[in-house]
Amino acid sequence: MTDKAARRRTIRAGALVAAAAALFGGLATAPAQASWGNELQACKDAYGAEYYMAWEIPTVVLAKGSSGVCVRELQEELLEAGAVRSEDQPGFVDGSFGPKTYNAVVNFQRSGSTRGGADGVVGRYTWHHLIATVYFD
Repeated sequence: MTDKAARRRTIRAGALVAAAAALFGGLATAPAQASWGNELQACKDAYGAEYYMAWEIPTVVLAKGSSGVCVRELQEELLEAGAVRSEDQPGFVDGSFGPKTYNAVVNFQRSGSTRGGADGVVGRYTWHHLIATVYFD
């Protein structure tokens, strides 16, 4: 089993547990969260998070010029989603929202008709669509 397949199974199992808990008496006060990387946790700690499809996602808005752990997490998710051109993949995850990241974001937004359009800005709807694509498709 690939890392991606194992990650998806873990996430789906967590979503099922959260749904069952909510259905059978609200045993959980917050949705289950899979084992995320330190970068995502640092991003959520710095900027806050909201729940979407039973998962915490960062509330930070990212665009050209952004940098840091949130951009690294975004870049990793864009790679997982297949939004990064093959020629841009080497060295793609660098924590800097430059032209390669912008192109990948626009490509991702166009490919899935992300609500809000393909503007190259990673806001709420792009985060939601990205999480749904990477973990639930």
